[in-house]
Amino acid sequence: MKITTSRVDVAPMRETARSTLSADKERLDDYDELRGCVQQLVPQVRALIARLPTDDAPARVAQIGVDEAWRRLHTPRGFGPDAALRQVQRLARSVLSLCDHYENLAPAADGRSS
Repeated sequence: MKITTSRVDVAPMRETARSTLSADKERLDDYDELRGCVQQLVPQVRALIARLPTDDAPARVAQIGVDEAWRRLHTPRGFGPDAALRQVQRLARSVLSLCDHYENLAPAADGRSS
């Protein structure tokens, strides 16, 4: 079975996540955009993992990141503004992590060295 992935432009995703984490004000309005980033990146990273050997260490680390991002995506929002802000920040961290995994695994899955 051949698994194909399309190239993902992670730069705008990183920018959204970074601005969310470094904002002086609460960035609760980024919640839906960050959820969309996770929803787009998780299947892409999973497809890259599937193309690598099962004993590949970076792929195993990426799988942990994917699992955590997926859990965060499906965790219900907490009550109050502080809980909501923490959830948005966690999603932003997951987006940054998934972007890193995507960029690290894409050359290896394509048979190129980084």
